[in-house]
Amino acid sequence: MYTLKIIEHVTFMYLRSMSFNQVNAILRSFYERNVFTKASLLEHIEQLTDRIPDYQAISRWLKPKRSGYYAIDGTWIKYRGEDRVLLILFDVKTLDTVSYLVVEMETIESYGAFMELAHAEISVGAKGFYCDGDHALLNVLERLHPGVPIQICVFHKYARLGRLIAFQYTKNPIDKEIKEHVEKVLFAPSKAKAISALHALEKFAKKHKSHKKLNKAIDILHHHFDMLLTHFEDSEMSRYNNVLEGFNHIIKRRIRLMKGFKKEINVDRWIKLLMLDWRFHQLNESAFASRKGKMPLELAGVKLPEIYNWLTFIRKNYKKST
Repeated sequence: MYTLKIIEHVTFMYLRSMSFNQVNAILRSFYERNVFTKASLLEHIEQLTDRIPDYQAISRWLKPKRSGYYAIDGTWIKYRGEDRVLLILFDVKTLDTVSYLVVEMETIESYGAFMELAHAEISVGAKGFYCDGDHALLNVLERLHPGVPIQICVFHKYARLGRLIAFQYTKNPIDKEIKEHVEKVLFAPSKAKAISALHALEKFAKKHKSHKKLNKAIDILHHHFDMLLTHFEDSEMSRYNNVLEGFNHIIKRRIRLMKGFKKEINVDRWIKLLMLDWRFHQLNESAFASRKGKMPLELAGVKLPEIYNWLTFIRKNYKKST
């Protein structure tokens, strides 16, 4: 009853609005009748998604260039009320997503399977990784990419310490002093000052042995402390993982609008759509002039024509690559 072009148009509208009600209202105004029920619209979109090449196939076709600097993180999603983890590998220079995988738990096995998806793209030329210090992930990175620098995101470490001692709300004078010490360690302007600030915090702890959480905080700082300082050795690296954090926020907000997933197969379908939509969307609100108006794929060196609907573009132009 509906052409593929119309289904692509409707799918594109939904991805940009994340509202079935708005899409249906626009369609009713155009056709002057009720066009889709929510159930039929979902069915058409899901069937269309099954016809789109998988994520790695798109990369093999378009051959985006990789900077060598990657951020890895997991964001939680819901499936029938249960937690799942969306693992994402993100090129921090081009803002292109390299790969993703939905898993039940963050384990050595799940991270291994996740990293294998992108192995062909990043096995040569990896220059640095950003992560939150998850033990399973570090195990996989050190095995698959030995010697490649790893920067543990300072914000993740600071947030974890803030949950332990409640930096944001504390009125306890000692806790405020601990916060100041921690900030001098994590946000130090040099490696030497970071190490010196840690020693100062250790001396402070000896004077306040009765503070039950202080030694725990120091243990958290000591854990992979050298990986908090990697950015001092590589001018191309930052102490933060902000670009992926921003992307995760966008993805989580869009998934939240969908109110979770009810079918296992739909988890893969909709995540695939959302992730591909990111690669083909223009960064019109970027604060960086070099990125403004460009798609992540274009920032990754892919020469693309004017694209009005990436779903139609893929259908008409995709060439299978091996």
